[in-house]
Amino acid sequence: MMDKYICSVGLVCLLTGCSLRQAGYTAAGAAAGGGIGYSIHHDAKSAVLGGLGGALAGNLAGQWQDKAANAKHDKNYQEGYTQAKVDMANKNWDQNTGKGMEPRKKLVSIMVPKREENGVIYDQKEITLEDYQ
Repeated sequence: MMDKYICSVGLVCLLTGCSLRQAGYTAAGAAAGGGIGYSIHHDAKSAVLGGLGGALAGNLAGQWQDKAANAKHDKNYQEGYTQAKVDMANKNWDQNTGKGMEPRKKLVSIMVPKREENGVIYDQKEITLEDYQ
C-alpha cells in the first residue's frame, strides 16, 4: 500500500513538471494530507486519499510560489535592462555632444617675434599657453 502511495505522489509531481520547491511542497502536503486522512478514519484507504489530496494541494502551493518568484525575477530583470539602456543612451549622448566630459588641458609653446610698437622694441620671446579642448 505504501508503494502505491509513494508512486502516486511521484506521479503527481511528474505529471505537473515539479521544480525542487514544488516537490518539497508536494511531499509536505502529501504527508499532512495522509496524516489527516488517517486520523479521521483510521484506515489505509483514507490515508492514501488524504495523501493524494494533500499532494495536489501542496503541488499547487509550490506552483504558486514558483510563479510569484518568477514574476518578481522577471520584473527586476526588466527594470535592470531598461535602466541599462537609459544609462547607455545617456553615456552615448554625452560622448557625442561633449557634454559632461572634463576638458583636456594641453600646454602649447609659441614664439613671439621681435617687434617695434610706438617706438618701443620688444625682443623675441617664447611664451607658454594653456590650450583646453
